[in-house]
Amino acid sequence: MEFRLIYPGPLLASQRDETRQARRIHAHEIRRKLHSQLEEQWRVQPALNWLKTASIQDKGAPHRARVDELADKYIRRGIHFAPLVSEDYGMACGLDILFLRRGERGKVIQTGDLDNRIKTFFDALSVPQENQIPDDLDPGQEPNPFYCLLADDSLITHFRITADRLLLSEQEALTALVRTDSKDQGAQSPESMVCLIISVRTVNTDRLKSLAECDL
Repeated sequence: MEFRLIYPGPLLASQRDETRQARRIHAHEIRRKLHSQLEEQWRVQPALNWLKTASIQDKGAPHRARVDELADKYIRRGIHFAPLVSEDYGMACGLDILFLRRGERGKVIQTGDLDNRIKTFFDALSVPQENQIPDDLDPGQEPNPFYCLLADDSLITHFRITADRLLLSEQEALTALVRTDSKDQGAQSPESMVCLIISVRTVNTDRLKSLAECDL
């Protein structure tokens, strides 16, 4: 299965002096923006759509979709996460990321923050741990299921990053920045604005289980 995700918005490097709450909020905001794209992928990809529509029934229990059974395994503080790539279905993936940001070409590597910004993004691609969810988050206000790409970032078999210049002026970058709940002033800086185009290619592992009959 191959598809692309797009993330336009602020992307901050994880700093040691940054509060844990600020990191949690920033990663979760990115996670929310990717949810709708992943929800659409589950709708249009036949094997995934089958998981959304095929029902299971335990004795005396109401019919439930198979994706709900998956999400029950990834409940974090009342939020039901449904990862597309997980060991449950014997899947891993590779990523090819086009990383566009303001600044001179190649300088993103020289600044030394590329690794930290990508780490932030990988956190947002994954089902969070309990201690990575923002405080005071209301599960009732979150999607159910909440679609994310990875059960864990250890399922990334390989990745490649191509860094290039985002051709937006400072004013255009400020206009493009969406409102954020993060209190980190850096999230409102035009220099934090990025556009990521992520090509995802899933691969089957030797732990393939329930989807053996499905063509992914």
